[in-house]
Amino acid sequence: MTIAGSLDGRAATGRTPPSPSPAHTLPYRPDIDGLRAVAVIAVLVFHAFPWLMPGGFAGVDVFFVISGYLITGIIDRQCADKTFGFATFYARRILRIFPSLITVVVATFAIAWFVLPVAAMEALGSNIKGAAAFIENFMLHEQIVGYFDPGAERLPLLHLWSLGIEEQYYIVWPAAFVLIARLPSWKAAIVAALGLGSLVVCLTTPAREAAWAFYSPTTRGWELLAGSFLAVWLRQRADRRIGPGTSNLLAALGVAGIAFALFGFSATSPWPGVRTIVPVLATMALIATGGTPVQWVLARPALVFVGLISYPLYLWHFPLIAFTKLHFGGGAPAWSLLAVLALSAVLAWLTYRFIEQPIRFGAAPVGWRVGALLAAMAAMIPVGIAATSTHGLPVRFAPEIRPFMLSGTETSSHWRRGRCLLLLQPASAFGADCAGRGGRPLLLIWGDSYGAALYPGLLHVSAERGYDVAQYTASACPPLIGYTLAARPFCKSINDDVVLRIGRLQPDVVILDATWGHAEAVLREDLPRTVAQLRANGIARIVVMGPPPSWQGVGLSHNVLDYYRQTGAVLPERTFFRSNDEWTRGRDALFRELTRELGIDYISVRDVFCNDEGCLSRIGPGASQLTAFDPGHLTVPGAIFLARHTIDGLLGPAQRPSP
Repeated sequence: MTIAGSLDGRAATGRTPPSPSPAHTLPYRPDIDGLRAVAVIAVLVFHAFPWLMPGGFAGVDVFFVISGYLITGIIDRQCADKTFGFATFYARRILRIFPSLITVVVATFAIAWFVLPVAAMEALGSNIKGAAAFIENFMLHEQIVGYFDPGAERLPLLHLWSLGIEEQYYIVWPAAFVLIARLPSWKAAIVAALGLGSLVVCLTTPAREAAWAFYSPTTRGWELLAGSFLAVWLRQRADRRIGPGTSNLLAALGVAGIAFALFGFSATSPWPGVRTIVPVLATMALIATGGTPVQWVLARPALVFVGLISYPLYLWHFPLIAFTKLHFGGGAPAWSLLAVLALSAVLAWLTYRFIEQPIRFGAAPVGWRVGALLAAMAAMIPVGIAATSTHGLPVRFAPEIRPFMLSGTETSSHWRRGRCLLLLQPASAFGADCAGRGGRPLLLIWGDSYGAALYPGLLHVSAERGYDVAQYTASACPPLIGYTLAARPFCKSINDDVVLRIGRLQPDVVILDATWGHAEAVLREDLPRTVAQLRANGIARIVVMGPPPSWQGVGLSHNVLDYYRQTGAVLPERTFFRSNDEWTRGRDALFRELTRELGIDYISVRDVFCNDEGCLSRIGPGASQLTAFDPGHLTVPGAIFLARHTIDGLLGPAQRPSP
C-alpha cells in the first residue's frame, strides 16, 4: 500500500492548523489526512479480520489517488513558480519515506532472526532487497506470490509492493511532468490521456496475467494519475468553485463509493479492474469537494491524527500480523490480532514522533540527513543477499537441528518447475521431456505440486525396477476435469490438454496426485468426470494417491524448530506434534469410498507414513532426513521412501516388469 505521499513543509499536528503554506506548496487540508485514516483503517481491518471488511484492500487504491494528487499538486505549483528542483524534490521524498521504512525493515529482520524458518527467511531476504532497491512489487511477481494467495500472509514485507509502485512513480513522474508543464493549456488533457492509457492496459491485461496486473506500475499508474489529473484540473479552474449543492452530492457519492468498495468487494474480485474504478472515482470526488459535512467529519482531530501516523502505522501492522499468525500456526485468535493492531498504533506514533519527524525536520544539514538515509538503505541490500545466498541463514540455529532447516529449494529443484510443473503458464509450456524417455511400462503423474513432489521418488526407483515416468503437473491445479480457480486461470485448459496428451501416450498407469484439500462436493462431481474421460481415452489403470501427512503452520521444518525450543530435543521420528492427522484420515475415508464406487485403485499415503504412534517426520540413515519441508510437500528422500513402499501397488501384477 502507498501512504507515503504527503504534503511537504511544516508538519500538522491535527489539533491546530499549521502555519500558512508557502506559495509553492499546497494548502494544508486536514480532511485529506482524515481520508488517509479511513483508508489505512480499512487495510488494517482487512488484514486482521477480512470477514469484517472484505474489500478493505481497496484502501490501497484510495492512497494511490491521494499520493498522485498531493505530489502532482506540489510539482505543478513549483513549476509554475519556477522553483521546482529535482534534488530538492528527491531529498524531501527520501526524508519522508526512508526513516520509517528503514526502522520497520530492520525491526522485521531482527524479529525474523529468532522466529522465521529458513524458507521464510530466504523469502524475506528477497523482499528486503526489493524494498531497498524500490522494486518490491517486481520481486513478489518473480516469486510468483499473489497478494491474495493463502501463503502470502506469511511474508512480513508483502505490503511493501505498493510502496514500490509509489517510489517508481516518484522516479518517473517528476521528469515527465516537467515536460508536460511546458504546455500549460494541454496539461490536464495530457495527464488524462496518460491515465486512460494505463487504465486501458489494466483492463485489457489477460486474466492469466492477473498477478502482473496487480503488481505492475503500468496497470496501476492510472490510479496515481487520476489524482495527478485532479490536481492539475482543480488548479486550472481555481477561480470557478464547485457549488454547495454539487459539492454535497459529490461528497455523498464519494462516501457511498468507498463504502461500497470496502464492503461490497472481496479478495475474489478481479483486482485491479473495472471494480477498481469505484474507489478511485470516489476518492477523486472527496478530494475535489470542500466545505461539506463529509469534510467536516474527516477533519475531526481523531481521524487527522490517525492520518498523520498512517504511513508508519501501515508499515508496522503487517509484519506484526504475519509474525502473530506464524506463532499461532495461521489461526491467530481475535484477541491477539486486536493486540497487534493496538501495538502497531503505539509503534506508529513512536516512529512518527521520535524518528520520522526529527529526521525529516531536524537541524542537521539536509545533505547529511539524506546521505545517512541512503547509506542505511544501501546497507540493507547485503543483509538481503546474505539471507538469500545462504538459503535462510541456517547459522541461526543449533547444530542439532540445523540439517532439518530446509528452505524447499533442495526439493523443488527436482520438480522441473516451469517445464513439467507449470506455474502461471499455459499448457503449451510443457516440455518434450515431460513425456518420459519412451520406456515401458509408463507411469504418468498428473496433478499439482504434490504430484511434482512424487516425481523424483518414482524416477529414482525406476532405475531399479525398469519402468518410465512421465510428469504433467501444474501448481494449484488438481487433476480434475472442469476444475477452475481464479488465481490459476490456466487450470481448466491445462487439464484438458493433459487428457489429450494421455490419449496419445497411452501410459500403462495414470497416477492422480494432488493436495486433495478441495471441497467434498467438488471431488464428488469432478473425479467421476475425470475417470470417465480417461477411460474414454483408452486408459485401463487409474490410481489415486492420497494426501501425505499434513503438518500445521509453516510446516514440518518449522515444527522441528518449535519442538526444539520447547523441549531442547529433536522432533521424534514418529510424532503427532502439530499434525493434521484427523483431516488426513478423513480424506482417506472419502477417497476409499469414491475410488471404490468408480472402480479405480487408491493408495493411502498416510498408511505408508503413519501408524498409531504417529507419522514419520524423519527417515534415512540415523533418521537424518525430513519427510516434508513444509505443510505437506515430500522431500526427495520422502518421495523415494514413498515410491519404494508403493511401487508394487502402482505397477500392479499385470504391469510389473519380468525379473
